Amino acid sequence: MKAIIIAKPDIASCNIFEHLIEQKNWREEGKFQDNPLYFHGDFCLATINDEHIFHDNLDLELSQVLEAPPECIIYASRHRSESGKRSLTVHPIGNFGNAEFGGRKRTLVPTFPHMMTEAMRVLRQKAKSLDFTVSFEATHHGPFLQAPTFFIEIGSNEKAWRDKEAALAIAETILEIKPTFYPVGIGIGGGHYAPRITDVALERKISFGHIVPTYALENLTKEMAEQVLSATFGAEKVYFHRKHLKGGQYARFKELFLECGIQAVKSADLEVLDADKNH
Repeated sequence: MKAIIIAKPDIASCNIFEHLIEQKNWREEGKFQDNPLYFHGDFCLATINDEHIFHDNLDLELSQVLEAPPECIIYASRHRSESGKRSLTVHPIGNFGNAEFGGRKRTLVPTFPHMMTEAMRVLRQKAKSLDFTVSFEATHHGPFLQAPTFFIEIGSNEKAWRDKEAALAIAETILEIKPTFYPVGIGIGGGHYAPRITDVALERKISFGHIVPTYALENLTKEMAEQVLSATFGAEKVYFHRKHLKGGQYARFKELFLECGIQAVKSADLEVLDADKNH
């Protein structure tokens, strides 16, 4: 079962919740944190009373209620940035360095590459007519979980968080995504919004898991590289945003991942997405 998580203190999360509830005939059954628990098909919709990023081990709490670990956890959330850029983003979670915004220091959370990457593709299609950019974000922030997890967010200020069309696009995306089982890869390099890795995911047959931005490469030791791979189940490729790497970084990290048994690929090495999926 896939669990969708809503946080009461999060304006965007509550906005998305309203549209999720409107989209399907949910069955209310039981409670979680004294909030109603809803079910539809293989989805469970749960609300927590605190901030997403600081609520560790939610998967274990849900397992006790659902009597089985969730297959995947999807956090519907806000994204905040000083630029106020209107954005819809999808990203894996964890910390390459210190845990300033939840989770654990130098610890990554498992991903669900096939579903997370398809969520970004579907969201791009849903938001075509909206004044929002759609992209991945690099791996960042908490909480700490052991279940495959990703965030899907509205950014980046209160006006955007309250936008009904943006919330509807995310609600529809969550309920419609189906995993596409393309080769699994990790992304290395680029800025926080992973522009080149986003483009490759929209154009080629690949399912991205963890994304390591250039600013986090100082933390990418062999131990961390092995964790990137173990938290991206099935990883068999590594894609580098080479133009965003400096001073021999490409050669160094290419060799590092080769030592871990993963070869670097270029976009031309990957199959082109079918026309109906090329968003």
